[in-house]
Amino acid sequence: MTDSRSAASVRTAPHRIPLLGHAMSLRRDPLEFMRSLRDHGDMTRIFVGTRPVHVVNSPELVRRVLVVEARKFDKGAMFDELRAHIGNGLVTSSGDFHRRQRRLAQPAYHPERISRYADHMSSRADQMSRSWRPGSTLDIGREVDRLVRANFFDALFEPAPPPETMAAIEQWLSVKHRAMRRALSPLPPSAARVLARRSDDEPHGRLRHLIAQRRGLADSGDLMSMLLLARDPRTGEHMSDAEVCDELLTLFVAGIGTVSAALSWTCHELARHPTVDERLGTELRSVLAGRLPTAADVAELHYTRRVLQEVLRLHPVWLLMRRVVAPVEVGGVELAPGDEVFFSPHALHRDPVLYPEPDRFDPDRWREERRAGLPRGAFLPFGAGNRLCVGEGFAWTEMTMVVATIMARWQLVPARRHKVRARVGTVVRPTTLVMYPVPRPRGAAR
Repeated sequence: MTDSRSAASVRTAPHRIPLLGHAMSLRRDPLEFMRSLRDHGDMTRIFVGTRPVHVVNSPELVRRVLVVEARKFDKGAMFDELRAHIGNGLVTSSGDFHRRQRRLAQPAYHPERISRYADHMSSRADQMSRSWRPGSTLDIGREVDRLVRANFFDALFEPAPPPETMAAIEQWLSVKHRAMRRALSPLPPSAARVLARRSDDEPHGRLRHLIAQRRGLADSGDLMSMLLLARDPRTGEHMSDAEVCDELLTLFVAGIGTVSAALSWTCHELARHPTVDERLGTELRSVLAGRLPTAADVAELHYTRRVLQEVLRLHPVWLLMRRVVAPVEVGGVELAPGDEVFFSPHALHRDPVLYPEPDRFDPDRWREERRAGLPRGAFLPFGAGNRLCVGEGFAWTEMTMVVATIMARWQLVPARRHKVRARVGTVVRPTTLVMYPVPRPRGAAR
């Protein structure tokens, strides 16, 4: 640590505005702003209002934060916002409690369990795609979002809760879109924030009632059963009703938005790259031979996997945060408890040093021989270290089932004069994605 320097010595990014800091840059064009920070070194300092934040811009430093020194960091400001709404679930908890909850939740995502959900996923996607008509105009983002929510609720609840409980959850889900905005605001908490927290009461109450009804029942094959039946191997304890409620709310936030956005971007990228779309269709025709995909097909759909990897490279979660909880050295800089650290998977995934022609959609960059040279920490679609998303296997299975089912039948064509842009919230989504379906050439569809 003799060559370390203080956090205050880190270079500050240009265009800081008094009192606002870099908040205007983060609001005006957050993706380009985060990409620009690599020009100022492996660590750059920005200000959110008057609050200093250290942004790490290299895979080595990101890995140090997420893996090597992970226990010296906690979640950051966005997760403070989420915690106010979803409680102390896996996404927002930390320390020993987080490790305990992760142990209890992991059995719900065992591969054998996920394979049971896969058939429901492909069946739902099949029902949706069968309802489309050639040449009809579709809002693909909305279609995909409804499908992902239905898939997730199928996996989470068996039997389904009452309609009013589902309606309360659907309405409540909008809170996550405001969390990132408030975390990056230069302003202090407002009355609107307090009102937003009050709106959480209905889904909390309905879920607590549902948990009480299901407590003590046999495993019905859903995620909720696993959470209720999970027992800590060290203490023999189950989760309390409050803990199960927090985990369910966490699953709603973490299990829907990222997958929905990724699938929307997949439809967009395939429509823009007909050669890729054709290769995908050829693989689906060869592997599936006209039937619906199953969990066993995930390992065989190699090109489909590469397409999804490339989508997640170009369109990942754009910003993640950590807060220092114990003195730590990162990139020769001494950080103290309370210091905040940001890193951007979006910027990292478009670094030309790591990914030649970074803005080009190229699934073949994920061939084994081409990806072998990537440093650890260069690809973070689901995080890393002890914060690696526990539902990663579920997400890969769902994305594969949906893409394979839909694209075996349809090619999606963008509506004319319809320009798609990135809409930045907690996740990055395409703006309204207006497309129309065209049947696959003969032999490609069932």
